[in-house]
Amino acid sequence: MVHPVFARWRLVSMLCVVSLSACHVVTDTELADIRAQGQHKGPDAAKILNDQLVPYADKNAKPAAQVISALNQNFDDACKQYGFRQSSAFPCNFWLRVQGKVTKIDSTSRVGKAYVEVAPANGGDPVQVALETGPVVIGTGVRDGFPGIKYSDFDDQTRFAAFGQELNKLVVARVQSSLKLKVGDPVDASAVYSSWSEPAGEIRAIPVAWK
Repeated sequence: MVHPVFARWRLVSMLCVVSLSACHVVTDTELADIRAQGQHKGPDAAKILNDQLVPYADKNAKPAAQVISALNQNFDDACKQYGFRQSSAFPCNFWLRVQGKVTKIDSTSRVGKAYVEVAPANGGDPVQVALETGPVVIGTGVRDGFPGIKYSDFDDQTRFAAFGQELNKLVVARVQSSLKLKVGDPVDASAVYSSWSEPAGEIRAIPVAWK
């Protein structure tokens, strides 16, 4: 007769053998791959910017003074006519064609700005647009103003936010390597301006494409 304690020990041993036979040891890399299966990390920021976003900005930008004039008259109408909004959870994004001369450079903070005076619309007063030149830019208009990028392209809000930050960094790098603006310099840029309502202060836009 088998002693009860020994019998229980044999049962536990058998269970362990059965359990271990169903296990498979994986490396950290394999584990990461398994966890990543089915996830949507989102598109490549540099490829989207160079291949799609820059051409889109250049093609769809409308004269800054014209858009700003429409904004001052009726924001909702201007958003429908000139803007792009992914949903009510996002601001309306306007692509502006900023043509004029630099009147002031503000480098007192990390959000560097070049103020450009553009010709007025319909004989009105001159309009100033502050182009954000970095090294820091505010907002996610570059991401949100492009219809080719959707929230559903990403697994979660964190990846969506990180993609917007990456786009901003790439835009700043392009601006700082190509645009060495000084007061009096001519400017011809396509920039995105994001807003929830009629302009209540300076028009700050992020330049994406320029001639």
